Amino acid sequence: MPGWLIRSRADVPAGDAWLSPRERRIAARLSVAARLLDWRLGRFTAKQAVGAWLAVAPEGVEILAAPDGAPEAWIGDERAPVSVSLSHRAGLALAVVAPVPDVVGCDLELIEPRSGAFIREWLAPPEQGLLAAHPEWDRAQVANLVWTAKEAAAKVRREGLRLDVRRAVVAPADAGATDGAWRALRVDWGGGVAPTSGWWRAGDGWVMTIAGEPAPALPSGPP
Repeated sequence: MPGWLIRSRADVPAGDAWLSPRERRIAARLSVAARLLDWRLGRFTAKQAVGAWLAVAPEGVEILAAPDGAPEAWIGDERAPVSVSLSHRAGLALAVVAPVPDVVGCDLELIEPRSGAFIREWLAPPEQGLLAAHPEWDRAQVANLVWTAKEAAAKVRREGLRLDVRRAVVAPADAGATDGAWRALRVDWGGGVAPTSGWWRAGDGWVMTIAGEPAPALPSGPP
C-alpha cells in the first residue's frame, strides 16, 4: 500500500542543515537556480515521506540517485527498505513510498491546455479517442492525466522517458472526475509486456498519478 505526501517550496527550510553531507555536495553542483530549487523541494518532500513511513527523523534520511537516475532512500550506510518516487512541478512536489520489494512511480502535473502537436505526438490513437469523447472543458485534465500515467508507469519500469511512452495506452476510470478521490487506471505497453496498474486523482487544478508493481492497493493518504 503506497503512501503519498505533497509539499510546496514554501515548506522547504532555509539553509542546508536538513541535507546530508552527500546531498550538500550534489546541491553545490547545481548552478541553475530554478533547478536547485526544484531539487531541494523534491528531496525535502521525499525525506519527509520516507521519515514518516519508517517513523524516523527525516534529517536522517538521504535521497540519492541510483545509477539509472531513480531516487533511492538511505539511512546511514543502509538502503532503506522502501521504494520511493518523486515528482515536482511549478513549486509543488509529490513523493510516494511503498515497502520493498514493491516498486512505485508517481507524477504530478498542472491541469493546463496541451497543444495539438503534443496530443498527436505523445498520445496513442485510443488516448486521442478518449480525449475526443470528453467535452472541451475536460480535455486539459484528460490530456494531463494520460501524460502523468505514462510517466509514472515508466518510472516503475526504472526507465523513465527512455521508454517510448507513445506506444503505451492509458485506460483511466472516470477521466473527467475532479472530486479528489482516487480512481484506478491501467497502462498497456503491448509487445507482450505486462500492463502497469495504478491510481489517479484530480482537484484544485492538479492531477497526480501513482503506479506500481505489483498492482498497488488504494493509496493510504499522506504518510
